[in-house]
Amino acid sequence: MEKQESGGGATDNNVTLAFPWSPTSLDPHGIDSWEIMRSGTGETLVKLNEDLEPTPWLAKAWKQENETTWVFQLEENVSYHNGKAMNAASVIESLKRSLEKDQKAIDLLQVESMEPLSENELKIVTKQPNAALIAHLADPSTIIVDVSTIEDKNNYPALTGAFQFKQFNKDESLVVERYKDYWGEKAILSEITIKFIPDGNTRLMALQSGDVDAATDISIDNIPILEKDEKFAVLTADSLRTHMLLFNMRSPLFNDIALRKVIDQSIPRENIVQSIMLEQGTEAKSPFPEILPFGKVLENAPNETIEQLMTQEGWEKNSDEMWQKEGKPFEVNLLTFPQRPELTVMAEIIQSELLNEGIKANISQVENIDEALANDEWDLSMYSILTAHTGDPQYFLNIFYQSDSESNVSYYDSPTIDGMIDELNRTSESAKRNQLALKIQEVIHTDLPQSFIVHPKTVFAVRKEVKGFTPHPIEYYYIHSKIDVNE
Repeated sequence: MEKQESGGGATDNNVTLAFPWSPTSLDPHGIDSWEIMRSGTGETLVKLNEDLEPTPWLAKAWKQENETTWVFQLEENVSYHNGKAMNAASVIESLKRSLEKDQKAIDLLQVESMEPLSENELKIVTKQPNAALIAHLADPSTIIVDVSTIEDKNNYPALTGAFQFKQFNKDESLVVERYKDYWGEKAILSEITIKFIPDGNTRLMALQSGDVDAATDISIDNIPILEKDEKFAVLTADSLRTHMLLFNMRSPLFNDIALRKVIDQSIPRENIVQSIMLEQGTEAKSPFPEILPFGKVLENAPNETIEQLMTQEGWEKNSDEMWQKEGKPFEVNLLTFPQRPELTVMAEIIQSELLNEGIKANISQVENIDEALANDEWDLSMYSILTAHTGDPQYFLNIFYQSDSESNVSYYDSPTIDGMIDELNRTSESAKRNQLALKIQEVIHTDLPQSFIVHPKTVFAVRKEVKGFTPHPIEYYYIHSKIDVNE
């Protein structure tokens, strides 16, 4: 790849990347906000650094006036991709639209009111004390956009990032180009093409053939293949992601905690870390990795064996050594999805272990796991989520465990947990917040709405000429202005 200088460190070069997921649209608010942030086109008021600490981005400073009132100073000389200047009024308009489009934004921000104080100063008042507001303003649901451009059929939405949208083909590709009037450090590359390739093996083949220059979410078992080829570099980083098994608490089987315990005890976590993850991850004891101060949860050994749990609930083995009750076998359906290939392999391992225990699991692979969880009948499902992407436990606990949250995919309902999370939301001192988060996880561990399996590392593969496209604990900061291509 020949580098052509175009002034100020910028080049006329481009790269092609492979991502698993395509956004359904380029609307930065709602279900596609993560994918938009990953494209390098969108920015939020606050950004998290590699230590997961909130740092200034579109907001250069902020202060808390009382327990519910915050004042933000905006960066000056920021323009949207259509050339319009960003100001306090347009930021508020963008945040209001996010709150209208995304229940997650409502849960995270808990906004009572917003008002501009000057051209580059705004005030946010929350409905109740929200100690994690600053960290939560780093969530992609709060991407700042010129709202007037979203419904424009002739143009793409105007955001503020180092790259702007050039061409979008749903489910196929997104091309972004350098925004020449970017307020920060200008992008080195002139253009980046993102190809959406859901299947992990197909992403690998695209990389090997030269069709793409780099790929995210490389299957663990493909690491040795790539490491033998001098053309590629395999890059890994600790992530804040957790692979888990969901229980449908509305399933006739799994509203019974004893049967949830049976499944949990059947999961061979150590074997999964060694044989599937090839040590590129750690056993999960809780939703949060142990690298976080609120992730060090003590694990208690089970008090009862699988056989004791089953017989206590009235199950017995039939002539085929399969568990049955009132003539009906213990048979479950287990969902998985292709975008993270290791989850399907884990599902097959769990299926085999359950069969050894006398339980039949039927695996179904679905293209869109979130749609399937909301609309299909299911008992168990593989799942993967960033549990601390705002650097704070409040985000995940609110959306995943509050009984009235739309993101509570297990349909878990605990007044005790609701109350404890409300207390967390009101607590500002970090040590107390960490202790509260640990106590919440102890209850979750007892109630077992999910089985936590492994905290995986993030795995990228890149052609060695590509520089700066690297894994990051926060999985949507991958594309930035400093990505480059050497000769």
